[in-house]
Amino acid sequence: MNNLNTTIDKVAMSEFGIHYYQLGDNEKQWCHDEMVNNKKWLKKEWEDPLWSVAGKWKAGLPIYKTYINE
Repeated sequence: MNNLNTTIDKVAMSEFGIHYYQLGDNEKQWCHDEMVNNKKWLKKEWEDPLWSVAGKWKAGLPIYKTYINE
C-alpha cells in the first residue's frame, strides 16, 4: 500500500486532485519538481502558527515557552 500522508502525495492532491501513485510519469516528475523547488512544500508543518496545542503535543513539540533564569 502506498503511503498517502507524504509531502509528495499532498502536492499531487493539491494540484491534480488524485494521489501520487495514480499519476502518470510526467505528472509525478512535475510533483517532484514542485516539492523540491517551492518553499510552500519545504516549510515544516510545525512552523505553521495555526498549529493547535494538541497538534504540537502529538508531534512532541514544546507547548509552552520555557524561560531559563540567568
